[in-house]
Amino acid sequence: MSSMRQDLAKRTFFVLSGVTNVLGKTLAIEMCRVYSAGSVVLLIDVSEENMQEVKKEIEFLERDINVICWPVKAWQETYGVHFRQLLAAIFEKYSAVKCDFELAFILHNEGNLATDKLMEPETADDWLAFVDEHLNAPVALNQAFLKAPQLSKTTKLVINITSSLMIRPFVYDSMMCSCLSARDMYFRAMANAENRNGVNVVSYSPGILETHKPQLDLNNNLVDLLDLKVEEKLLKLPRVSAKQSSLKLINILQEMSFISGHDVDYYDTFNL
Repeated sequence: MSSMRQDLAKRTFFVLSGVTNVLGKTLAIEMCRVYSAGSVVLLIDVSEENMQEVKKEIEFLERDINVICWPVKAWQETYGVHFRQLLAAIFEKYSAVKCDFELAFILHNEGNLATDKLMEPETADDWLAFVDEHLNAPVALNQAFLKAPQLSKTTKLVINITSSLMIRPFVYDSMMCSCLSARDMYFRAMANAENRNGVNVVSYSPGILETHKPQLDLNNNLVDLLDLKVEEKLLKLPRVSAKQSSLKLINILQEMSFISGHDVDYYDTFNL
């Protein structure tokens, strides 16, 4: 696969799944600064309050962008039929625009990739709930998005927010590492499968955000990450703001370059 760029300044159908965590709000706002008028934005999350806040921020930009908030009761209740019905209802509502979008863009930001608590031990039910949010829901939504007949002739871009650190073995975080590794492999394999259909896929690690807190055990005791066999050079990387990370992703897509199916990290100097 060759390197490419993606112009985002188009009439876009944009899906952002996962608004609650610290990166979600900024990703939504910064992306919408770029899209052309007449774009439609679909926000999906368990928090109606957070989505409404983001919607107001986007409308404040006065970019003539339609924003739809779709709350889910719980991630484990989402599945392929649910998302297909959701997209069909939205396209029917906006049938007046004929769905002639220039770009269909889905950004998977579900879950919380950086927690402030060490996560083991966890019960089997906790494992299943975590997998539903961080793996099953993104896969179900992605399949509904890719197969939506209204977008069959539209250029598609898929972004997976991941973590370069958390797809490696990490003491006390086997649940997150296992799930994110599976998610990472899914998007890599999907990129190969959908390449013939013109679908571009990128897994983006947003860097260590400045809001990320020190790790605590289940008794709220501070744990030194160096004791958990984390590479010291990774811990010394500069912290970044959510806005810096969001703008870097936009810059990679539009100005630098990427290879579909590859992982890109905020700290990368070269992205190929």
